[in-house]
Amino acid sequence: MKKNIMIIHGGGPTTVINASLYGILSEGKKSSEINKIYAAKNGTGGLLAENILDLTEVREEELAKLLTSPGSAIGTSRDPLKEEDYERMVAILQKYQIDYVLLNGGNGTMDTCGKLHHKCLELAVPISIIGVPKTMDNDIFITDHSPGYGSAARYMAQSVKEVCCDVKGMPIHVVIIETSGRNAGWVAAASALSDEEGIYTPDFIYLPEVVFDEAKFLQDVKDKLKEKKAS
Repeated sequence: MKKNIMIIHGGGPTTVINASLYGILSEGKKSSEINKIYAAKNGTGGLLAENILDLTEVREEELAKLLTSPGSAIGTSRDPLKEEDYERMVAILQKYQIDYVLLNGGNGTMDTCGKLHHKCLELAVPISIIGVPKTMDNDIFITDHSPGYGSAARYMAQSVKEVCCDVKGMPIHVVIIETSGRNAGWVAAASALSDEEGIYTPDFIYLPEVVFDEAKFLQDVKDKLKEKKAS
């Protein structure tokens, strides 16, 4: 018997979340074992509302657009979920005869993925729950790097280089750039890639994994500003 797939996006969309969606859809359409490919419109909230899209017959020319489209083509969400919501989701997945659920998202989405998996086990429902890692923060456990981080790292490096060029031309300012990254310093660390020659790079990079010393920070900035004015 052929299998049915349900795709769910979660969290803030990176520039590559649609590329992951493309991969799922293109491989699913190729497989002789797959019958229907569904998607929950606007994440877990869409699934709970049974706002379901049938993507089985999407034309190839439309599918290819996903590779360069920003945002999330099927929508996403940050819905707070309660224990009873997971049981309701399992019931809806059974209603649509879903065999595989693919949750495409970051840290929070992978947490939802795990909880849904355990609820299926608890209810003895044979649905495979699969996480598709996607986070600019690069903070998903076990993974080396996840789709989304590369784009954020490149953007950070480019942006920091532009700022460094400005400051080098008028070295009387102290510029602090705050990055995203939740509790992980990968995006901040990527600012070191702004210039291979080490000229237009940050003077200091502070990571959340290292305890911040305010007094040392202020002294370091004073010393660096004095050094640059002298040069």
